[in-house]
Amino acid sequence: MTLAACGGAAAPAPAAPSEPEPKEDAAAVEAPTEEAAEPAAAATEESAPAEEAAPAEAGDGSFLERAMAGEFSGTEVSVSGPMVEEDAFKFEQSVLPFEEATGIDVKYEGSKEFEANISVRVDANDAPDVVDYPQPGLLGNFAREGKVVDVSTFMDMAALKNNYNQSWLDMATMDGPDGPMMAGVWHRVAGKSIIWYPKAQFEAAGYEVPQTWDELMELTQTIADDGDTAW
Repeated sequence: MTLAACGGAAAPAPAAPSEPEPKEDAAAVEAPTEEAAEPAAAATEESAPAEEAAPAEAGDGSFLERAMAGEFSGTEVSVSGPMVEEDAFKFEQSVLPFEEATGIDVKYEGSKEFEANISVRVDANDAPDVVDYPQPGLLGNFAREGKVVDVSTFMDMAALKNNYNQSWLDMATMDGPDGPMMAGVWHRVAGKSIIWYPKAQFEAAGYEVPQTWDELMELTQTIADDGDTAW
């Protein structure tokens, strides 16, 4: 699941989580909030002239450092995602330490019709600040349309690299209207597409781990011919 920030005013981002471990039914990012997720409003990049730059005392440090210093206390951040009922409660509890440390009020809105609702809100320029996307493909669509804020513009990339393997960052890098962009961060993973296999038994039977779909289908038939059920 990926958390991403949608267009509009940049909201302070929560601390990057430790590298997630794939597990069944983890809840994504979306993935990184869809992990704070991306709101659906059209992304707008505003670069103020140098003479209008924010004063040093209000802008030094990363967004997280500034948030922890209380600069954004009283700010309300809207988050939308697919989690409801018990999962929504768990998510809300997970952001309490962040709220207490920063004074930021995180408002989460979950829906079982999240995919349809977020598309409507994005099209209406009414996207939340952060969106928790359960499907990277949906996030990718909005990224290509320029509706997603590039995470690298407001998050400490060095911190992300310290907390994620490069492969996770690569998977969060998607095509934007002006080229590749960091579309979000992963905050949990549901490894439902992973095939587990008994390594010792495979080695004993002389089976090789398939590298392509065709090889997987051939191995499935071979295991069946040997009188066993493949998966």
